[in-house]
This record gives sequence, C-alpha cells and structure tokens, in this order.
Amino acid sequence: MDMFDGSNRSSAVISFRQARRKADLRALLSRLMGKADELLVFDEVRRYLDLAHPNRRKLEDIPLDSIVGSVNRYHDFNRQFYPLTDSDENRWARVKDLMETRGLEPIEVYQIGEVYFVLDGNHRVSVARQMESESIEAYVTEFRSKIELDPDDDITDVVLKAEHMELMEDTHLDEVCPDLEIMVTLPGRYREIYEHIAVHRYYLGIEHKREIPIEEASKSWVNNVYLPVVNVIRSEKILDDFPGRTETDLYLWLKKHQWELENALDRGVATEDAAQDLRRKFGKGFWRSLKRFWQDIKVKDGE
Repeated sequence: MDMFDGSNRSSAVISFRQARRKADLRALLSRLMGKADELLVFDEVRRYLDLAHPNRRKLEDIPLDSIVGSVNRYHDFNRQFYPLTDSDENRWARVKDLMETRGLEPIEVYQIGEVYFVLDGNHRVSVARQMESESIEAYVTEFRSKIELDPDDDITDVVLKAEHMELMEDTHLDEVCPDLEIMVTLPGRYREIYEHIAVHRYYLGIEHKREIPIEEASKSWVNNVYLPVVNVIRSEKILDDFPGRTETDLYLWLKKHQWELENALDRGVATEDAAQDLRRKFGKGFWRSLKRFWQDIKVKDGE
C-alpha cells in the first residue's frame, strides 16, 4: 500500500510549491542584479581545470551552501537547488516524504577544492535546502586541482581562474614580480596579456641580438610597458569612469585605443592623451551624455 497520500502528500506538495516560488523570486532578483543563478556543470568545469585523478570515496557531512553544481541535473535546479519546473512536483514531494519518514541513502558528490557537484541525490539536496538544513550526508570523491573554487564562483570565474593560472605558468609573472596583481574581468584577456609579453620578448631579442628567456621578458614588460601605462591610469583616475573593471582591463583597452588613434592620425599619441580620449568616448560621462540625448529625443517626439 502506498502511504504517500493524504496529509503526507499535501504537506510535501506545499513545500514544493514554496520552493518553486523561491526559485522564481531568485530568477527575478538575478536578472535585476545581473548575476548568474545557474548551477555549475561539472563536465564544463572539468574541461577548464587540470584535475588530478580522484581520491577514494569517503563518507562525511558536507555543508549545503558549498554544493554549487551538478553532474547531470543542472537544468532542473537553480544555484540554491530550488526546483525550476512544476512538472517535478510529484517526484520532489515523494523524496521529501521519504526523507522525513524513512530516511534515504547519502547523496554522492564530486569535490573540487571547497565546493561540491552532485552526482546522485539532486532532489535530496533540494529538499534539504527547503527544510533549511545546514549539511547533508554524502559520499565524497575528491578531485584535486591547483585552482581553488569558491561557492560564489560562476562559470566565468572558473574560466578566468584557469586562464590566470595558464598565464602564470607560461610567463612566470608570479615569480619575477610576486607583488604584481594582474587581474581581468573578461575571458580571453589573459591570453592578450601573454601576446603583449610575447611581442615585447620578440623586440627585446632583436635589440639585444639573443634569445630572451621568458622570465626576463616578463619582468621587462612589467617595468617598461605595463607599469608606465598603469601609472597613467592611476594619476588620471581613469578607473573611476569604468566601474567594475580593473587596472589590467584598462591597460589592455588603453593600449588598443592608443594604437587605433595613432593609426587614424598617422602619428604618435601620448599615453596620457589616449587615456583622456578613452575616458571621453567610453567612460561614464559618455554614457550619461548618451542617456540625456535619448531622453531629449523622447521629449521632442512627445511634443
């Protein structure tokens, strides 16, 4: 006889619908704040990280807040493991009833650093989150990586961390300039940094008539190319007009803008002049002017 009926089912369904409402609210807040709310996909993360062979499985309690992804059910739940589809109601409610009345086997997860990806037990995690539990019992298989993931990381963060690690391994910047902070906010930018260093290395070789070690080229690029531009960005306070970006972001944009100006004018352009032109054309002032322009157009159309 199926005991999942009457008051048991009614209570579990109510909990499911509460969880669904939370999922819809989180989706709205995520859109308003421009922040991703999707689960990380284990295979996608694994593709970017150089993972060592996994350790043997162990049983332990893990914090629910550190479960950030799934191996195969990443479309069915959001980052808080609230259900995303109404069609999941019956299965979700049945799992909740079983967890409360009989108990279920521990879930199975993969671990990378301090975060976890569900291999088996996505609904159990979802129910536990709705029940406001702090931890859940799990069989844990750990994959070791040089890159540490944090519970708030999205896939862009994963890509950026992997590309940053690749840049450091290729250029040894972290060894020759240990106090230097190279940080970008868009994928692909670290590869641009490597290209800048490679070009600088090429011309150093021509100048000195010898093969330049990558460590020497990296340090020379920092001292003779990167820091002079960063000093202009700091002295002109250019970063104030580009909120959410970094000095390295601005270095790349400024060098590109300077090159474009020099080609357009067919003459050299000082870094300071290029910086002011970049601010005027693309900084906050530009967007404020554009907004006022469109508001004026709307007012005139209204008249």
